[in-house]
Amino acid sequence: MTTEKTTSVPLVQIEVLVPVAVPAKRRARFEQSLARFLFGNERVRPELRDALEEEGVDFNHLASLATPPPLGVCPSPGAVEFVPSDRLAEVCRRHGIDLTSGGSALMTFVYDAYDSGKKPPGTLEINIKLPAGTGRDVAASDGLTADVATALFGDCQLSEQARAYLRTHGVDLEAIAARCQDRLGGADVPFTSRVSPEIHDYLLQSGFDVDRFGRFDVREVSDAATTLPDGGAAWSKTTCC
Repeated sequence: MTTEKTTSVPLVQIEVLVPVAVPAKRRARFEQSLARFLFGNERVRPELRDALEEEGVDFNHLASLATPPPLGVCPSPGAVEFVPSDRLAEVCRRHGIDLTSGGSALMTFVYDAYDSGKKPPGTLEINIKLPAGTGRDVAASDGLTADVATALFGDCQLSEQARAYLRTHGVDLEAIAARCQDRLGGADVPFTSRVSPEIHDYLLQSGFDVDRFGRFDVREVSDAATTLPDGGAAWSKTTCC
């Protein structure tokens, strides 16, 4: 993931409303880390490694199963595949969007979203801007909005492969997490994470607690502008959509 300047029209624009104060000198790394969080895959946290290995689970293999195998429909190797639901695929067909032709998601960060005194919620809020026409269709349906978020960022669950691996070993992950609350840091701490412990710690040092803002909500969906401002910088992620 790299920073690039562009005036081209992105297929998807993602606007992140940053809920914490981040000094300007820390923002470049903060943005990279937060992007990895949003596009990451859920993995069991390493605090549970010992407990799982006692149950016969190979923790490294479990981690390898967290990334779903690619469908092989994207022309860009290593890109994030945009996998739509049936109803989202229909919207794309109606607007002439080829989901196998490739594209990109451009992410911008808004640091003054809550400067007016509004208290940030306990979730990470994002706005999504889609190609003309599709934004209006998606915004009219809560279900389609959720489908777009899932297609971009996943469903915030362990992959089916990882869950099947645990089931085959007869492992109840929630029960193990409940027994290991002290290792996780409390009863309300999630037992999965989208980022490495190093990125987790860096975000925490920057004021962004992944355990608190671990869920993100789409606040608004709209049609994308035809161009980005000249000289605008955004995090770019290749995605097959």
